[in-house]
Amino acid sequence: GRVVVSIEVDRTGRVISAVPGVRGTTNNSKCLLEPAKRAALATKFNADENAPSKQIGKIIYNFALSE
Repeated sequence: GRVVVSIEVDRTGRVISAVPGVRGTTNNSKCLLEPAKRAALATKFNADENAPSKQIGKIIYNFALSE
């Protein structure tokens, strides 16, 4: 299933807030939401001192069953 995570990023490129299960998510199982949130919070973007103090975006994680 797909889990969409709404994120906020600061000027240093650090994800400061992550909310999984927003619009576009196809599976709201807790066993997918928690890993998606942890992965989003661990994501690092390029720093930009000229960027706004807080930027809002989304990350989409696609989970699939494996054998």
